[in-house]
Amino acid sequence: MARTIKNPEERRHELLACAMRLFAEKGYDNVSVRAVAREAGVAAGLAYHYFDSKQALFDATIEEYARQSAEALCRIFDDRSLTLDEQLDRALALAADQDAFPYADYFHAEGNDALHDRLSLALCEVVGAHVAAALERDAAARGAAAPEAGTLASMMVYGSIGLASGPGMPDGRALQAARRYFGALLAEFRRGVDAG
Repeated sequence: MARTIKNPEERRHELLACAMRLFAEKGYDNVSVRAVAREAGVAAGLAYHYFDSKQALFDATIEEYARQSAEALCRIFDDRSLTLDEQLDRALALAADQDAFPYADYFHAEGNDALHDRLSLALCEVVGAHVAAALERDAAARGAAAPEAGTLASMMVYGSIGLASGPGMPDGRALQAARRYFGALLAEFRRGVDAG
């Protein structure tokens, strides 16, 4: 059988994709680095070259899933053709779309609270900077600086973790409440920017 040589980063992403799927289907305890290598069609030694332990593979899987989950949200907040209000509406709609997050059932499963929290915090770290930049652009459009953009972005992003947590979440009422509270925070932010 001919050996397929791939770019190391491409191979690493293949291993992570297999690992994500296997961890979601079988759970952490029932997956090994060897099983991931077998599923990816590579030698176990190659998988260990990238990830020296199952925990290292799992950690990298969580980081990769957080990055993938954050991409669509970041694109929304980076879209300069949308107003900040439109960006918030689209971000909340995306957060409510469970199909947008293929392994959501696994991360929301009973008993996976710590895992879900870890993923949520990693996602917030990525998205927060994009929300802050959107707030700064909103202030700049008003001819002002936004020294508190990072603080407000943190409040909005980290405050949203609860919306995506728990059984049946997010629900329509929670999303409406979030949009209302985001609106109040944004109004106060704009008042401070306009007064500054």
